[in-house]
Amino acid sequence: MMSRFFKLLALLAFAALAAPVSAQSDIHGTWTAEIHQGKVFLQVRTTPPADWNRSGNWNGDWNMGQSFPVDELSGLPANDERLSASSVKFDLRREAGTLAMEGSFREGRGAGLFTFAPRDAYVGEMRSLGYGDDLPLWRRFQLAIHDVGPKYIRELKTEGFDKLTLDQIQRAKTHGVTIEYIKGIKAEGFRTASLENLVRTRDHGVTPEYIKAMKAEGYTGTTLDEFVRTRDHGVTQAYIQGMKQAGFGNATVDDLVRAKDHGVTPESVQEIRALGLNLTTLDQFVRIRDHGVRADFVKEMKAAGYDKLTAEELIRVRDHGVTALYIRDLSAQGVKNVPLDDLVRMKDHGVSADYVADMKELGLKDLTLSQIVRLRDHGITPGFVNHARARGFKTTDPDELVRLKNGGLWRN
Repeated sequence: MMSRFFKLLALLAFAALAAPVSAQSDIHGTWTAEIHQGKVFLQVRTTPPADWNRSGNWNGDWNMGQSFPVDELSGLPANDERLSASSVKFDLRREAGTLAMEGSFREGRGAGLFTFAPRDAYVGEMRSLGYGDDLPLWRRFQLAIHDVGPKYIRELKTEGFDKLTLDQIQRAKTHGVTIEYIKGIKAEGFRTASLENLVRTRDHGVTPEYIKAMKAEGYTGTTLDEFVRTRDHGVTQAYIQGMKQAGFGNATVDDLVRAKDHGVTPESVQEIRALGLNLTTLDQFVRIRDHGVRADFVKEMKAAGYDKLTAEELIRVRDHGVTALYIRDLSAQGVKNVPLDDLVRMKDHGVSADYVADMKELGLKDLTLSQIVRLRDHGITPGFVNHARARGFKTTDPDELVRLKNGGLWRN
């Protein structure tokens, strides 16, 4: 049944959009809707007039999707998320005009056709407020969609936003800068913010509630731009409280943003400290985090016998690729209790457990760490040793093998 429903929608869309929009006389199109938790997500689609996009770069349909409280859509029953009806009519009424919808619903999902009926008095009302620009039908349709009208304009003026262009007003409304939002931001001390700045803060999710929560944590001198930054980087009240409990109660906005960006969380701080690492500053936690030193890595190194490494030593071995697995594999070949510097040196020079095993199999046993590194540096591979032996050189002396290699035996 649902497939039939959406086939019907496709036919409706074709019928509505196939007919051209007559300039200044008729706007119509299709709609879809879904009811959920007292709200309706409504999407409308239509074809703009040919002269709408003066740049000439647009040749597609125009659509808009927005959530509305059910009671803003006159004709839809309230509290019926499973609405099913074969014939439904409802309106979206705005100061600029009304979108009249007709169609059907199945289990809370609907589709159909709409027409836009402009309100005649709207142009005169806008002109009385100083907006005497030509308001063709298409522009009035857009203003209706975004609920831009005398009421919002007057309220903006009351809040101190006067002499705005219609584009500025429409942009603010489109981006969710409601009068309630403006009042809320002002109540938090930002009474001189420009409308464009409020559009930016709203776009970035900075709400009066967010500001209030941040101020409750002591960030009372923070600017709106700084709140945008902390919001963008995920610095929440819960994060700040957690970092305070971890001992960073005096962290600045920059400190918190940097720590959050680098993955330093209250949990990661506690895990590292529980392993005995003596770190006291946020910079230290950021540094070990940047170098890939996690709690699991520290635990693995401890289990491999390196349980008293400092943070800087852990960073060093991590940077050089020395892992617990590398240590265990070497140990299995008899290379045990290797000092940290030697471990790093061996890893840097490409000495692996497999290389040690290969050398042992060829009779080169009981080599010192320096001998193993020297052999590896000079390219003494199992292939070279076998090559030398095939030519009568049976030596297992590391120095002799290096001399043979340097003397050009491999090339002969």
